Amino acid sequence: MPSPFSKLKTVLCIPENTESQKGDIRLRSTNQSGSLVKNDGGRQNSADSIGSGSVDETTRSKRVINVLRAFNLSNLKTVKDVALVGVEGEPIDDKTYLMERIVQLAADLPVTSRTSATLTNAFLNVLWTDLQHPPQSYLGHKFIFRNADGSGNNILWPHLGAAGQPYARTVRPRFLQPVARPDPGVIFDSILARKKFDPHPNKISSVLFYVATIIIHDIFHTSHDDYNISEVDSYLDLAPLYGSSDEQQKAVRTLENGKLKPDCFSDIRILGFPPGVGVLLIMFNRFHNRVAEDLALIDEGGRFSKILRPSGDSKNGSNPRKEYDEALFQTARLITTGLYINIIMKDYVRTILNLNRVDSAWNLDPRSEEGKAIFGHKIPEATGNSVSAEFNLVYRWHSCVSERDDQWTNEVYHKLFGEAGPANIGEFLSGLNKWAQSLSQDPLQRPFADLKRSSDGTYPDEDLSAIWTKAVSDVAGRYGASHVPTILKNVEILGIIQSRSWNLASLNEFREYFKLKPYEKFEDINPDPIVAEQLRRLYGHPDNVEIYPGVIVEAAKEAKKPGSGLCTNFTTSRAILSDAVALVRGDRFYTVDYSPANLTNYGFNRADSDPSVDYGCVMYKLVLNALPNSYRRDSIYAHYPLVVPEENKLILTGLKKAQLYDFEKPVHVAAPARVTTLGAYKLMMSNLDAFRSTWHPETFMAGRRVGWISKQSPVLASILLEADGLADITKRFYSSAIVHFIKDEAYELAGRQQVDIVHDVFNKAHVRFVAAMFHMPSDDLDLLLSAVYACCSTSRDSSHQFATCVKLQKALRRLAESLQSRVENLRTHHAGLHSHPTGDLETYLNKAIQTCAHVGMPFEQIVWEEVIPVAATVYVYLSRHFAEALDYLLRQGEGGVSQISQNKIHESVKEVMSKVSPTTFVREGVTSFSFQDGGHQIEISPRQYVICDLEQTETTPIELGGEVGLCQLLRDSAFSAALQVIAQLKGLRRADGSVGALRTLHGTDLTTYLNKEESMSFPHPLSMKVDWQEHMMAEDRELS
Repeated sequence: MPSPFSKLKTVLCIPENTESQKGDIRLRSTNQSGSLVKNDGGRQNSADSIGSGSVDETTRSKRVINVLRAFNLSNLKTVKDVALVGVEGEPIDDKTYLMERIVQLAADLPVTSRTSATLTNAFLNVLWTDLQHPPQSYLGHKFIFRNADGSGNNILWPHLGAAGQPYARTVRPRFLQPVARPDPGVIFDSILARKKFDPHPNKISSVLFYVATIIIHDIFHTSHDDYNISEVDSYLDLAPLYGSSDEQQKAVRTLENGKLKPDCFSDIRILGFPPGVGVLLIMFNRFHNRVAEDLALIDEGGRFSKILRPSGDSKNGSNPRKEYDEALFQTARLITTGLYINIIMKDYVRTILNLNRVDSAWNLDPRSEEGKAIFGHKIPEATGNSVSAEFNLVYRWHSCVSERDDQWTNEVYHKLFGEAGPANIGEFLSGLNKWAQSLSQDPLQRPFADLKRSSDGTYPDEDLSAIWTKAVSDVAGRYGASHVPTILKNVEILGIIQSRSWNLASLNEFREYFKLKPYEKFEDINPDPIVAEQLRRLYGHPDNVEIYPGVIVEAAKEAKKPGSGLCTNFTTSRAILSDAVALVRGDRFYTVDYSPANLTNYGFNRADSDPSVDYGCVMYKLVLNALPNSYRRDSIYAHYPLVVPEENKLILTGLKKAQLYDFEKPVHVAAPARVTTLGAYKLMMSNLDAFRSTWHPETFMAGRRVGWISKQSPVLASILLEADGLADITKRFYSSAIVHFIKDEAYELAGRQQVDIVHDVFNKAHVRFVAAMFHMPSDDLDLLLSAVYACCSTSRDSSHQFATCVKLQKALRRLAESLQSRVENLRTHHAGLHSHPTGDLETYLNKAIQTCAHVGMPFEQIVWEEVIPVAATVYVYLSRHFAEALDYLLRQGEGGVSQISQNKIHESVKEVMSKVSPTTFVREGVTSFSFQDGGHQIEISPRQYVICDLEQTETTPIELGGEVGLCQLLRDSAFSAALQVIAQLKGLRRADGSVGALRTLHGTDLTTYLNKEESMSFPHPLSMKVDWQEHMMAEDRELS
């Protein structure tokens, strides 16, 4: 009969007294010299330890009772809390003193008990495993940047996985293999050669295999002198773009400002592939260069600019310009490879697993933090990696070459070798070597796809986009036997010869290594009777089938949704997932050293994945950055290029996401034109046939424009502009609002009053004003209106613009529904919305809405095409001009604000506004159109943006008209009121440090403003702190 204490003894780590345990269990305690601690030291010797075979049931039960005596209510709570932490893995609230309570519990337990020893050891284990032993991450450029040859990824074993190292062996060959093996040429002709083209069952495009080509050439490059050596490193670090040695890397760099030479790449092998592969690398090149520009512009914490201002001993022997270039280049490389690895894990692997067909953002990401604490065991990371010879063979996916790429390869092959082709393998290798030697050592001078470079060294966007569009539309081939293009026969023969030189394990041995059932008959390898019979004739027994070509001729998996999307051969589908985890989780630069601290906040965000956008896919960031004028921000060719567009339309329709994307074949649009004159502005405002608003509400609406009247210019803004008394009521509103928010938000710091004048005063006042005027709820209105404005403006980063628009969908629809229900009240309440007024501002919108309705505009159109975009424009315009005007005044010194005369506020505002950034007005071309702008002939094409930077003039708001005139009217009145209040702040100055700066990002199109983390930009300012000597005493009036 089991003891009543059995279950309790298990919990308290006291073993049962079974025969097998007798005499075997000893609790040994040693002092520093290693001797047993004696009885007089407070511990029993081994003969008396718990678990001794001489201890009877009664004695052991007494010891259980002694242990239980230590479990008071406090200790029982500790046990419960420790158990919960272990199960849930949640962060510990150290305010509960859990660590101290564990110490108390250990001290209360009998010192000789096994429970005490177990608890102590567990506590020590936690304390030990908290820190890495030895550390995996170190400070300094030597460790935070990648070496060109991949060395130093594992700091303790710096040569692990470096270029020039031998391949690893994954599987130990254990069985005897025939020495006499079938001829490689016969193998190709019998089971590899393509008889007819079969499209990929999942309609995967050639682009997926272009990504695969870059991955393969990133980690495999067998030396021609020694097949055991790989000339590239074993890490996914974009070696085809950057090179695998210092010499190769220098050849592709400009060695100025951290940039790469335009539109080129290091690896000449890529020139032997269809041009879509090269275009993909050129996109990464452009991304790197754009990132390098932004890093220098943002200059987070001065981390780059301070290199150019060395001080003290750092000047000795240094080259600041060289160090500046190096820091920018290496940081941009970390960011670019960060995007690269996210494309692999979020786009490429997602498609491989067919997750692109289900409504789930789950993905198999080896960097998952959640995987580190499963059952209390950490999954190793940052160990380094060394690719193996077996995987060099697993990744040979020539079966999937499309018909189009097969034809391209034939044409190139015949140009190189003539119609007859090479007579033998030696002549084939000689011809390839001769071709490689003919190429320039300078990547910029190498020919690519018969394209001609522009004067700045780049290829025309139209040419690159034409290649990309065709590649996205090109369906790849299936996996499996008898599907390798015959033009690649010599390549496959070389692969078989190379495989045999490595003396690798057989196909069955490779399968057993991954716990897969070995093949017992040839029909198990491939059920096709012809293929199975050919294999039987070639190898005699399944155990004799070589790993290569075995992994190619296996049957391919069927599509499973989700699970199997690549539909590759059975063994390959299992092996590549293990390899992906090893490549990513073993890479220090993608795990312990992948952080905002090393990439900068901006860079980390630039490369990051957002599950709420494209289910976490990030390919669109690459494409839209490289070719912003060739692809609309919602083009399917940018967002999901790994599957052909027709199939994507079916998939996304099923997922109810098709409305987010444009499936039309892309048409290149000219870069935005810029004009500056008042005449050009008035022409753009008045010619509604040639120009239209950039706000397209149908992007956000569940339906489409039904019954909307034709117009391209805001009617509501013009009506409001002409309303009597709007300027006066605006001034009264801001006089009250600025006082209110300064008093409400200011605080004392270091003996002075301080406030974030932009975030907590100006922008809050603008939100209140817009909310009151346009009948909108003020909660999160600033973010909503900022996002609306961003979606209808030209941008340096259309990928960020798309993400903003996607996230805006639901919130904007809720706002529109709320507004529409209010607007429709006009049908039953002739007095309009002021049946429940919140202030005089409402009456202006009420009358304007009624006027719009009288001209036949549906209420839905009034809300979507009038109220929302005008409100967004007003908010952003006021925010920009308020912040920039005060920033200008503060640059004049402490007297810049205080010396303004209260009697000449209007004149002061005019003068200040003439010094700030010009008013920016954007329109979209409808038809081809030409006009004059200050003596320059401007040619506009359909869909081309036109940016009008309108300098401050004496033109009145009424003369300007539209939303620009309305914004100027409101700005002058509002800032006059604000300036009267601010001028009363004694000793007003910019707060010390970077918190007092207005952080801007000046791009080629529009000036944007950085957030506090400097991780992303917005269309309006977000923060600038000021301080002053004493609190303002003006009366705090109630806000309307």
